[in-house]
Amino acid sequence: MDHQSFSRAGKIALSQYLNGESHALDALEGFLKNVQTFDLSYLENDKDKKAFWINVYNGLTNYQIVKNQLSESVWEKEDFFRDELLVIGDLSFSLDDIEHGILRKNGPRKNNKPRQFSDGDLRLKLMIEKMDYRVHFALNCGSVSCPPIAFYSSEKIDQQLSDAEASFSASEFIVNHAKKTVECSSIFLWYRTDFRNHYLNDSVLSQYTVIERSYIWKIQ
Repeated sequence: MDHQSFSRAGKIALSQYLNGESHALDALEGFLKNVQTFDLSYLENDKDKKAFWINVYNGLTNYQIVKNQLSESVWEKEDFFRDELLVIGDLSFSLDDIEHGILRKNGPRKNNKPRQFSDGDLRLKLMIEKMDYRVHFALNCGSVSCPPIAFYSSEKIDQQLSDAEASFSASEFIVNHAKKTVECSSIFLWYRTDFRNHYLNDSVLSQYTVIERSYIWKIQ
């Protein structure tokens, strides 16, 4: 699939770039062009949508780092998450559009930011039908504290997301019942409303002290 190939190519190019090796940016841009010819009507259900948009998000992340020769943090490019560099048909997408608009089903933003898509936005029709909090364990923003990149397919997406959740939460959501503390990644706080009755919303942990780990934005 083109979106899987784009994600794979992005991961390889980033590794080569960070290691000071030659990297085929032209080839990566070729994969991006292929993605931009994709007919979005083929995304018939949430499994298709999650696999496609997660792969594209991760591919775009690495593409931007390599393309702009970022070295310390994605914040070196001020509009890293807002740049609508993906164009499919008549619609443009940024990383924020993909994450908050489509995969989070236009959910509430942290720090009281407005929802990603306003009423009447044509991209609203592309949203997933049911919010799946596990996407937070699959999206990689190019930083040390992000979940690692895997390559997703609609046929295996449910198991793949469960595996991603288990792997990330095992090291990034640490409960100490003796001390009644929870030490966790900022992701669990930023998107707390997405997790329904899981993690910090678990009634068992309601009286526990939450220790937020500093999010490391250094490019990995």
